[in-house]
Amino acid sequence: MTRRLRPGRLAPARPAASLLLVSAVLAVGGAVAVATAPERTTGSAVERGPARQVSVARAAASCPDPVVDAGTTSRVALAGPGPVRPTGPDTRRPGQATLSTAGGSVLARLQAPGSAAVDAPAGSGPLVARATAGSAPGLAAAQLTRSTEATMRGLSGTACAPAGTDFWFVGSGAVIGQRGRVYLTNPEPAPAVVDITLYGPDGPIDAPDGRGVSVAGGAQEIRLLDALAPDTTRFAVHVRARQGRVSAAVRDHQVEGLTPLGADWVPGARAPSGRVLVPGVPGGEGERLLQVVAPGGSDAIVRIRLLADSGAFAPAGLDLLEVRAGAVAEVDLAPHAGGETVTVEVVSDVPVTAGVLARVRAAPPLLGEIAYAAATAPLTADTPGVVPEVRQVAGRTNQLLLTAPGREVTAEVTPLPPAAGDPTVVTVPAGSQVALDLSTVSGETEFAVTVAPRSGRLLAVHQVDEAESRGAFVTSSPVPPGRYRVPVPRVVADLSTGLRGGG
Repeated sequence: MTRRLRPGRLAPARPAASLLLVSAVLAVGGAVAVATAPERTTGSAVERGPARQVSVARAAASCPDPVVDAGTTSRVALAGPGPVRPTGPDTRRPGQATLSTAGGSVLARLQAPGSAAVDAPAGSGPLVARATAGSAPGLAAAQLTRSTEATMRGLSGTACAPAGTDFWFVGSGAVIGQRGRVYLTNPEPAPAVVDITLYGPDGPIDAPDGRGVSVAGGAQEIRLLDALAPDTTRFAVHVRARQGRVSAAVRDHQVEGLTPLGADWVPGARAPSGRVLVPGVPGGEGERLLQVVAPGGSDAIVRIRLLADSGAFAPAGLDLLEVRAGAVAEVDLAPHAGGETVTVEVVSDVPVTAGVLARVRAAPPLLGEIAYAAATAPLTADTPGVVPEVRQVAGRTNQLLLTAPGREVTAEVTPLPPAAGDPTVVTVPAGSQVALDLSTVSGETEFAVTVAPRSGRLLAVHQVDEAESRGAFVTSSPVPPGRYRVPVPRVVADLSTGLRGGG
């Protein structure tokens, strides 16, 4: 049985939980040559044919700093949807996915399609998710920290990120009452060397201690933003590995005197481009601070549109924003969003990227919270997304916010084993968004879901909010497209070299 949903009014103040998706990384342990007839030769040069697409055979992702103490728990989830269209001998074997400590202790394991979740043990350090063969395509892992302790108070969710060489984050600060941290995790045995480049409201920031950071194999390094660049109200953070590969994450804590204002992870943002979209900006009361960075050498002229359940519109008086070269500009969207959950479209004449800081205000004696949103890539039929865990507990709400930035999109939201349930079919009108209560997808207490557009491009965000005695807990995480297939170049024999191609 399927259920079809069309847009209604979005729940106004339901920010939320993290979903965390992770792109899998193909690890190739040798060279593979495929002989094919050349398309054309010129003298002794032999041109290659088009690259083949094969299913990912190995994947890995790192979960940073799962804090555990008397008032804090960190839950880590693992999900393997399996290949979309299996190709290659490796994906004909089921393989397996595991979640382990850096020391190698296995906390959870599964075979695709499947999901699992565990509470992280105290003192475990960063965790690593790995998968092989048919369990590797689309591998996703995420962690959600719940804390009632002072500076950590709130819900903080993040995806466990695959190792890479280039990461962007827009958010956090280094002023009185705000502290940000950059986490660099190296899941591989070889050491890595990393540069952290910072941008602030006045332009690029000279931060010598962020250059040449060494991260040993299997280790994690943490850098405090207030030590790298004190008295900075807002940041864009660019992490680049000049040697090896790392996973990167940024966490932000905010207080006012002794009063906690919330904590959250800053989601990774898309690399700068001429058009980015920031989905899942929570509704409700409080500031909704759009932060845009233009990291190049030219000023940016930015046009802004908001996509809501009623359609898209350019906010009056806010349709144009100027961002100086190398600087992070900020503008409050709250007066224009009308308390609704929205997606922000940012179009620029030079490459930019963006994020939104949502400050959820509450009347005393209740406490506030924060939630971050970031520019993210869309899901497609070939690269569906995964929410690794939907946990239904008393007082907690899970929503999936779906935005169609172009034409109308129909998508299927399907529980992964061991949960049972039929696909829920959701139709998202062009230039609009739909909110799906995930409790309607499965009656299980804990489950994972895949989010698969039948065609077109779809933005997805997992939002979680929870009623807590001292004030609402909220967190919000984009659902990134999964890594299911990778290109493998076709190699042909060039007889002029005197070598013979493999068969």
